[in-house]
Amino acid sequence: MRPHLLTFTLALVSLSVHAQENESYCALATAQGRVQSALLLSPEAFASVGDPTAENRSAVAGVRGSLARMRQGRLANELAAAQCAAYQSKKRLGLRLASIELQVERRGLTAQHAALRGALVAAESHVGQERKMLERQQATLLDVRAAFDMRDRLKEKQVRAEQRLSFLAAHAPQENAALLPDVERAIADQARVNELGAKMQAESGWDVNMAVGVRRGLSDGTQSTFASVALTRNFGAGASQQAARDTNALTARWLAAQEDGPLQQLQRARDAVAGAHAAGKTLHTGLLERRQTLRDTLGTVEGSDTAAAARIARNLRIEILLVDAELADSSARQSYLQEWRTLNEPQP
Repeated sequence: MRPHLLTFTLALVSLSVHAQENESYCALATAQGRVQSALLLSPEAFASVGDPTAENRSAVAGVRGSLARMRQGRLANELAAAQCAAYQSKKRLGLRLASIELQVERRGLTAQHAALRGALVAAESHVGQERKMLERQQATLLDVRAAFDMRDRLKEKQVRAEQRLSFLAAHAPQENAALLPDVERAIADQARVNELGAKMQAESGWDVNMAVGVRRGLSDGTQSTFASVALTRNFGAGASQQAARDTNALTARWLAAQEDGPLQQLQRARDAVAGAHAAGKTLHTGLLERRQTLRDTLGTVEGSDTAAAARIARNLRIEILLVDAELADSSARQSYLQEWRTLNEPQP
């Protein structure tokens, strides 16, 4: 049994489900952005009756707009698009990190599955030989049964490999590219979300309000039109806008240091892959030693012409082919892990 050397907590589902999830989230973020932007970008009507500060009561009605609110409305749409991009980049990075173990397994099983064919052919031939020897009373039913059991175990191993490969084909993304660009994209996209959120708040630091309308006296029936422009500026507007601009860099620095942030996730993956590669070397060496032992044993019985020696030799040849399949699995895994390390280890 091969231990799981890489462990990631993200559950993997089919890539089509991830695509649907991304699409659904982006649709939701866009709708939420429209909730804000539709109100912020539009002028508003107003009406009032009576004025306690004036002697003559009047009714006032008109339309007014705010430049700050319009700026916030545009930012609300930008923020929704940024939230969509940040979600997609985060999910993409998570999927690629979680798929490392599956990619290793897929490479190994593909090589093993091909090598198992030779072992299965030898096992089928062994069954045929045992049945012929049973007819000549040179073998027992237990010998025939042992041959069938070996063949069936190999068939089961091959079928399980095929089933697992079918699963992996639908779940593991077929990508051989460095992860660092995805890490940097996830950080940049989240930093952009935080920056836009801060900018929306900072936009209220200064404003130009415009209003036009009609005023009608309730006592004398006089009517007049009016237009007004009002400029407001908070004394902290400059500091607020500077702080909003600083948010991007501060978010990027925070995410780079965050324990569960993208950069630390990549570093943990590097450590896990390095450990898996080192353990794989030990496993590979053990398989090579086992194959050599089987070959040496085979050499000691091949000179004998007895039925028992021939049976042992056939079993040993099948065992050697089975070890060859395990070696093909191990070599493919080690090759992928080394490729991954070459792509993703930090450059000196």
